[in-house]
Amino acid sequence: MALAALATIAALLVTVGYTLLCLISPFGPCRRCDGTGNHIPWRDKRRAANGTPTKPKRRIRKPCRRCKGTGARLRIGRRIHNHARRIHADGTR
Repeated sequence: MALAALATIAALLVTVGYTLLCLISPFGPCRRCDGTGNHIPWRDKRRAANGTPTKPKRRIRKPCRRCKGTGARLRIGRRIHNHARRIHADGTR
């Protein structure tokens, strides 16, 4: 019984913490470009035999398509919040 209560409290703390994070900072770094806004194609991420990256002749940097070059993405919790708010607004009109 105590283990179930402890797990419930831990889940509530994680949920409240993530909710506060989404309210304070709704945008997080883009996963594809690591927040830089530039995507390096896979062919430029070659590695040598010892694991160090090799330097290509010309580094091709393209704007990231996922974040459109901003380097930020909307967090999943904020997307859920925006969707719920939109449904509520549409239902109360």
